[in-house]
Amino acid sequence: MSILNGSRSRIDVSPAEFLKALKAGEHGCVFYRSREEMHDILFAFVKSGLEDNWGVVYAIASEEIEEERDAMQIYEIDTENYEANGSLLLLKGKDLYQDPKNPDLENWKGSTKRISESFIAKGKKGVRLAADLSSYFLSRGLRKQWFDLEYAIERKLSLPLSVLCAYDAYMPKLWDTDILKYYVRINGENKDFIDAHSFAIFVAKGKSVIFRI
Repeated sequence: MSILNGSRSRIDVSPAEFLKALKAGEHGCVFYRSREEMHDILFAFVKSGLEDNWGVVYAIASEEIEEERDAMQIYEIDTENYEANGSLLLLKGKDLYQDPKNPDLENWKGSTKRISESFIAKGKKGVRLAADLSSYFLSRGLRKQWFDLEYAIERKLSLPLSVLCAYDAYMPKLWDTDILKYYVRINGENKDFIDAHSFAIFVAKGKSVIFRI
């Protein structure tokens, strides 16, 4: 493990290994350049959780839930079985934050608490929340609203819950550069958002880097 940029500590394992071993209490983010890369990371988080008796919530902003369900099945996640036995819940983001222009922070926090309690009551070891919501807010100029939602969730969670948020970092000029240059650029432009998290994953063209915050 090496230290970069002060508070950033690099983790030298693959994203799949890191996410499989992830404990409750973490609030992380992933920066990606394509939906396939986003799915690789979020679905690894989802699948390893389901296979290890976690309750899992997948929250999306604008895509149809059925499209994401189909994508999960391509990644060999048995959505029909996991949804039927109550292990997997697919939600629209608005069910959590209500109005994106004026997010209900109390409902956002209360919903995560209620969902956690519900899964624990079913005998799950904890809850994993994978969220593909940021692009909806940021592409519409709702930066402050998303900032407030990110910071409403603790950096280190007291609930038996781990959260992984996805960020679109479309930077074609950096695709073929060193992954650390990609990280430095994104980290510099998105530091306020990254600092809301306990870890960050950066992926680009088959390369990845993970940092503890």
